[in-house]
Parts: sequence; structure tokens; C-alpha cells
Amino acid sequence: MAREQQVPSLVIRLICESVIDNLGPKSLHLLFTQTGLQRYYDGGELPPDDESPSATIDELSTIFTMSFQIFGDKGMKPILLRAGRDMLHHFRAHNKALAALAGTAFTVLPTDTKIKLVLSRAAKIGEELLHSPHRTYDTPEGYFVEITNSPYCVGITSDHGVCYFPVGFYSEALRWATGQTYAVTETACVAAGAQVCRFHITHQEQP
Repeated sequence: MAREQQVPSLVIRLICESVIDNLGPKSLHLLFTQTGLQRYYDGGELPPDDESPSATIDELSTIFTMSFQIFGDKGMKPILLRAGRDMLHHFRAHNKALAALAGTAFTVLPTDTKIKLVLSRAAKIGEELLHSPHRTYDTPEGYFVEITNSPYCVGITSDHGVCYFPVGFYSEALRWATGQTYAVTETACVAAGAQVCRFHITHQEQP
């Protein structure tokens, strides 16, 4: 079933900016030409830097799929990690649910509580952006985020996880909330044959 829901223009713009900074404007032009979505990069003008509706979920998936075909996993990993981090920066400044976590009451909470709160609220943002179910939970092995019907890896086949955008997004959310760096690892991915895309966060921060 086609997913006609639209994502905010900002999502497309952040991917565009990261492609340009890493590979140059010609690479971005090639990507949109190959996807047939030149209207989102019309005359070299990037999409608006706001939350106005733009590409559909299916079109976003097409951009991810074609970008891996053209630039490969090695080329896309740093691009999508950066775009995910930049997305968190935007919502940290403009989303009330995340902005509320910057208050004094939040800073004195135990680290475990901070992590659970920020993952839950960040997952809610992701769910609203992508119109895909997001689930967060924790076990003795760590914290987890699961995405059903993830648009990041549709049509991609790999022997490992390729959803780098949410890895960057959640990594930055944890760093901002705790002041520490936590490893975010995709342990299951539809591209590698799984039913859902699952991300694992260890209980211990990285040195």
C-alpha cells in the first residue's frame, strides 16, 4: 500500500544539505534526477527549512533507496548520521516536548530516567514525522527503540542495519539529555531480513 502521508520539508532539506556538504551539489542533482523528484531541488534551490508538508513517505523511501544504489553504504552512512543529528537539533529548539526536558527538574533526575524520557519523546517525534509506529522499552540488556514500517530501508538489501538517520537522531538525543555518549546500534533491520528495525542502547556510556 502506498503511503501518501507527507513528511516535513525540513527532513528533505537536511538530507540535501548533508549530501552537498559530503559529496557536492552535482551528487545531489544526480540523486534527484535518478529518483525523478527534481521538483524538490528545483533550479538548485533547496526545500524550505520548515515543517511544511513536502515529499510523501514513499518518495522519502525512494530517495533513501536510490541514494544507497548511487553512493553506496560507505558514502551514505556519514550523510545520514549527520542528517539525523541535525534533525534532533531542530526539534530540541522547536519541539515543546523536548524543550521541556531542558528544565531544572529534568537535570536532577537519575540518568536512567533521563534516558527513558528522552527516548520516549524522541520516538514520538519520529512516529509523527514518518507515520510509522515507534516503540521504546528497556531490559537488563539495555534500552531499545523499534520502528515498524520504517521508510529508511525500503527496497534496500544488506547484511547489516542501514537506518543511519535514526541512529544519528537517537545518539544526539542521548548526548544532549545526559551529557554523555551512548552507543546506538541497529541490531535488526528490514534491509537484512528482519520484521522491524530495532535499535539498542547500552546502559553504560562510552568512554
